[in-house]
Amino acid sequence: MAAPSNQPGWRRFLTARTTIQTTALVLANSYWLAFMRFLPCGYLQCSNCVLSTFSCPLILIQRGAVMAGMGMLGMLGAKIIGSVAAALAILLFFGALFGTWACGWLCPFGFFQDLLAKIPTRKFRLPGWSGWLRLPIFLGAVAAVPYLTGTLFFCDLCPSGTVNRLWQEGAGIPLFFKTPEGVMAVISLALLALVTLAAVFVQRPFCSLLCPIGGLHGLFNRFSGLFLKIDRERCVDCGRCREVCPQGIDPVATPAHSQCNRCLECTRVCRFIKLEARI
Repeated sequence: MAAPSNQPGWRRFLTARTTIQTTALVLANSYWLAFMRFLPCGYLQCSNCVLSTFSCPLILIQRGAVMAGMGMLGMLGAKIIGSVAAALAILLFFGALFGTWACGWLCPFGFFQDLLAKIPTRKFRLPGWSGWLRLPIFLGAVAAVPYLTGTLFFCDLCPSGTVNRLWQEGAGIPLFFKTPEGVMAVISLALLALVTLAAVFVQRPFCSLLCPIGGLHGLFNRFSGLFLKIDRERCVDCGRCREVCPQGIDPVATPAHSQCNRCLECTRVCRFIKLEARI
């Protein structure tokens, strides 16, 4: 079993995971790569940001739902259906290949929450069943409500999108509150503030409770291309992996837990747990 690290704080921060997360953040928000905006992303990435490299799959699905609800598929059918199909295909591809690894290592908003979690406070863990709330959110906020209301409902509330609106349109927010969309703006800001505060005390609260993409990818953890392999014959059930898991998961009992984002902290403290790829 590996001993806890005694390295200085900045060296502990510059791990392989944070390096990849930082690189993914830069690449996903590189204005000079914006010509790839037609490609949907396999994780949460707000495409309303002027710097965004990819399209968020959730906005493409919502646009399809809005067009279907307005009876306009006949006018823009092939283009809209194609974009929705591409978004669903990339989500299923990422889920089947990586499971939730992409959430844990590539998602910019997940990285934002990881940084907040480094603030030294008492940490609380969510109950294991809470992750199942994300699937009804996917079906409701991303599909059903846009279909019924003709609005990009999830985008209006998404805290990742709110971050982009704050830095891109901050000067105009007081005026925006006076428009019909002002109520949604206030709610989205309140949700962002709540998620930001909660992330100091709870590991990835948005990812664990509300993210539709995380809920979908979590379904694939049992049979994705990347998986946690437990050497059960050599495991002595010391409980160290449970202690270090930020999500409060028991990797030995449930290595394919839907809320596991493959941070691999358990592999750091136990040589009998490894991330492997199915051939």
